[in-house]
Amino acid sequence: MNKSDFDTFFRQATGLDNGPYCYQRKLAEDESLPTLLNIPTGLGKTAAVVLAWLYRRRFHPNKTVRESTPRRLVYCLPMRTLVEQTERAACCWINNLAKQDGSLGKDPVFVHVLMGGAEAIGWDEYPEQDAIVIGTQDMLLSRALNRGYGMSRYRWPITFSLLNNDCLWIIDETQLMGVGLTTSAQLQGLRAKLNTYGASQSLWMSATLDDEALSTVDHRQPEEGWETLELTDDLGRSNVQQLFEAKKHCQRASLTLSSENIMDKYPVDLAEAILKEHVVGTLTLAVINRVERAQQLFQAIQKHRTTNQNPPEIYLIHSRFRHADRAAVQEMALNEDTIFSDGPGRILISTQAIEAGVDVSATTLFTELSPWSSMVQRFGRCNRRGKCGKDDCADARVFWIDIDTSDSKKAKELALPYASDELDAARKFMSMLNDAGPKSLQGINYKSESSIVHTIRRKDLMELWDTTPDLGGNDLDVSRYIRDTDDTDVQVYWREWDTEAKETKGEPPRARDAEGQLFFPSPSREELCSVSIGKAKKFLEQLHKRKEVKNNTIGVAWWWNPLDGEWERVDPYRLRPGMVVLLNVDAGGYDPLLGWTGDTKHKPDPISPEADDIQEPEFYDSDVSGSKPLLLTAHLQNVVCAASLLKEGFKHTLSDIPWQSIITAALWHDVGKAHQAARTAMQDFDTIKALDPLNQQIWAKSGSKGIPNYRIIEKDADGNDKPIKRRGFRHELASALTWLASSNGQPDYNLVAFLIAAHHGKVRGSIRSLPTENKPDDPRVKFARGLWEGDKIEAVDVGDGQMTPEVTVDLSLMELGEDEQGRPSWLARVLKLRDEYGPFRLAYLETLVRIADWHGSNDGGTTDGK
Repeated sequence: MNKSDFDTFFRQATGLDNGPYCYQRKLAEDESLPTLLNIPTGLGKTAAVVLAWLYRRRFHPNKTVRESTPRRLVYCLPMRTLVEQTERAACCWINNLAKQDGSLGKDPVFVHVLMGGAEAIGWDEYPEQDAIVIGTQDMLLSRALNRGYGMSRYRWPITFSLLNNDCLWIIDETQLMGVGLTTSAQLQGLRAKLNTYGASQSLWMSATLDDEALSTVDHRQPEEGWETLELTDDLGRSNVQQLFEAKKHCQRASLTLSSENIMDKYPVDLAEAILKEHVVGTLTLAVINRVERAQQLFQAIQKHRTTNQNPPEIYLIHSRFRHADRAAVQEMALNEDTIFSDGPGRILISTQAIEAGVDVSATTLFTELSPWSSMVQRFGRCNRRGKCGKDDCADARVFWIDIDTSDSKKAKELALPYASDELDAARKFMSMLNDAGPKSLQGINYKSESSIVHTIRRKDLMELWDTTPDLGGNDLDVSRYIRDTDDTDVQVYWREWDTEAKETKGEPPRARDAEGQLFFPSPSREELCSVSIGKAKKFLEQLHKRKEVKNNTIGVAWWWNPLDGEWERVDPYRLRPGMVVLLNVDAGGYDPLLGWTGDTKHKPDPISPEADDIQEPEFYDSDVSGSKPLLLTAHLQNVVCAASLLKEGFKHTLSDIPWQSIITAALWHDVGKAHQAARTAMQDFDTIKALDPLNQQIWAKSGSKGIPNYRIIEKDADGNDKPIKRRGFRHELASALTWLASSNGQPDYNLVAFLIAAHHGKVRGSIRSLPTENKPDDPRVKFARGLWEGDKIEAVDVGDGQMTPEVTVDLSLMELGEDEQGRPSWLARVLKLRDEYGPFRLAYLETLVRIADWHGSNDGGTTDGK
């Protein structure tokens, strides 16, 4: 490949004979990137940004451009359906290029997906690699705010750092993002002000974006306006002209949605209207604003089909399906090659899930009235190829269904999920419109009214950096910065188990059976269904009232508590965004054809996770197991080696990272496992008993599954062993205290201590005891995370002839203010580091230590590390 030839690169990636559009070429070849990409629908925006990033990162002739291009492309989309489509396209382009260019085979670019129920396994383990991360705004923005939905809280700092450092964010279909658009702009402004490792930039793209929406308190619009890339130079191309001049006759439908007909008559009348206007051998698309109405319309059309000798196919797509069910429907519904001109054709019922980005072209479009920007996007799903009305193809037609907003009280419910004033504004334009083609729409000058939304401020972000929950166990809620507050979701999945079993009290099974085999794994992407919190609450309240569930747990929702390593009942009013909730299949609430219904009569079949998706639920103390037994000295040396290799993997980029501090932290990170509580717990595992029956060695990894029983063994008055539990013990706090007691005056003294303490994400911004901890008999003795003031930590051989000293635990730094010797508290030290490095960079440094630990643990070799 001629690396300076983007046209060849583009053809090889896409397999198209035509070269790129001028705007696509400009995006790839210019020395800098714009802030806005304003391109009409159907003209290759996804290919433009993905291939431009890859070209700039790997093949641009200017070395400065290559090195300044971030190594992660973060592609943020408002809906799951768009994520899956973008993933398929990106993988296809990269695979095509890999066949042509050997460098992509040797140094591949990986594509990862983050959306509800689809946390890409291992995407965050290789920060040095080039990668494309595609996700929904819920998953990506929550992680960028350090409160990742549907994931372990202990990994929050990792994804926070990787999504804010060394990243190019692409924010697509902005008209659907709501408050998430403001948050994306604020985050970009805060990255610029608080500094990051590597370049961090954002590019927003939409055919209907009001550029003033990107101007926020920390992301001000420059006087000359945002740098914008448009289609101007491509308008003369014949294929662009065909799309730009495509006709779409537009008229008001014969019915109106009102409070009088919404419950029963509306879906029946709309079904009749759609069947009447449907053209055989073509696709008819109906876009409905609410899932419940889309389901009712689908059922109404199904009833009509029974009286038709050759009825059209009918499919339903919305965001409230399990992934496996929706994928099966989409594979059939969106395949236009299976719509034959001499056949009955197809009717597709959808919600906003299809209004943007989905590559489908309907001959006939029915759409409920929605905000103008959404209407424009829906028009883009009709005559998308510009072929209707030509070569004996039927004319394209758009029917828009008005929504009665004359009564302000009734209009609020009817207009949802939009505001009635948004519909009123759109109606003014629709009433004047008789053609919905791109050329006709170009003449409409629409400017949306700015709305008041929650804005994430610098102070808020600084508070979010600390992942320690409050004394009640609660976290700062970021949902108001991600989506409108009435549009937040939980993830639900269904499994089978005995809800009347006395030995388990009807609770879901443990992850492993009596033989230690993984029996009840974490939910897979295929099983999960997004449900709004409001709908989930209503359903759980309904379940509790059922008579037949009084004596069992069918009517109980469950979530896995990693802190205690057990299942907990979910109170309907304790649901929070991103929570993953388990239901028994007999609880119902889901139909594979309709999706989430909240009807207890609809009982889904469980979906078995694919072999590649099977994972064990996380628990608080899971970090002692490892793949095989490993001595502490060997493990420390392995992690030091892994940190050094990680540094080499960055190939002299990000040169301002303090690598020596990271390597020092790697050397000391686990010395706290010399504490007696850790050594005693290790002896409980058969693997360690067999290798070290006299407990003469210090082990880092047991090589066994199970929750360790941390305890100190003392002698009672009769000389017998007296175990004293140390529930919640954290070896990394012991390690940090050992470093602080041994290394005062060392370079980056406090930074190394923080990196040691934070390497599991469980001891970060503050040190305090947990509610479940055992307390010393003497109330004057300080205690935290299983450590008691005065505990002894043995000397450790860290390798290469170095020994740590024996240390007596001093917890004075958990107090506020300076201690008697004038030493600052832990909180003061950490806040100083946060302000010195900035929240993004400090989190990145702790991530590098954690990843070195993962790599060193996964490549343990023999018990002595050889």
